[in-house]
Amino acid sequence: MVFIEQLHDRIRHDKEWRAWAKIVATLTTAEDVKFGCDHGIYHWTTVAGIAKDFVLRAGGNARDAMLADIAGLLHDCGLICGNDKHAENGAQIAKAFLQARYGDGRPLSNVDIEIIAHAIANHSDGTEMNNIIDVALHFADKIHVWRDRVYKTSSIILEEATKIKSIDYKITAAVLAVRYQVEDNFIPEKFFRWKKAYEAPQKAATFLGKQFILFLNDKRYILPQKTTP
Repeated sequence: MVFIEQLHDRIRHDKEWRAWAKIVATLTTAEDVKFGCDHGIYHWTTVAGIAKDFVLRAGGNARDAMLADIAGLLHDCGLICGNDKHAENGAQIAKAFLQARYGDGRPLSNVDIEIIAHAIANHSDGTEMNNIIDVALHFADKIHVWRDRVYKTSSIILEEATKIKSIDYKITAAVLAVRYQVEDNFIPEKFFRWKKAYEAPQKAATFLGKQFILFLNDKRYILPQKTTP
């Protein structure tokens, strides 16, 4: 019998999942070149970990954390069909994959699978944030794009991205705070042109009913709440 706590490892060792990830890692788009990154296994597993962690830090339960983890592992599988509508395509691919292997209570219910599929369908734009799993996946995907991958770029257009060294976040009773550690010559005015860097945390803060605070090193910015997608 498969338990939900085992699904992360089961999926990671699934030959079909690994084949998807390898295919996606070879699909280099113009955006990927600009950011010096790919959407392969490293990204998928990292997003899964961040999403799971976010649910727990936000006070969610262990089962929701595991559903967020699974959604993270599968969130970019739709890229095997190309970047256009990859979130929607990925939701359908993930739904079929999970139903065939782990559905009907083995250990995922149909409701569990619909929750995961909905999170995947909305992870790119965050247009429908219905629950903590939707929020966690959107947050995790955007935080990872701007943490481990973007700062490696050599793009002249996004030169400031090379100066981002790391990102961390904290959730308290009243605040969701995201801290970018950046080099001393980082230019904040350019940073605020990169909406994805702060709009996903804004949306997460709004969902959680918390104030959003952004730090660039130790400088604090209080940005308006994101009330619409």
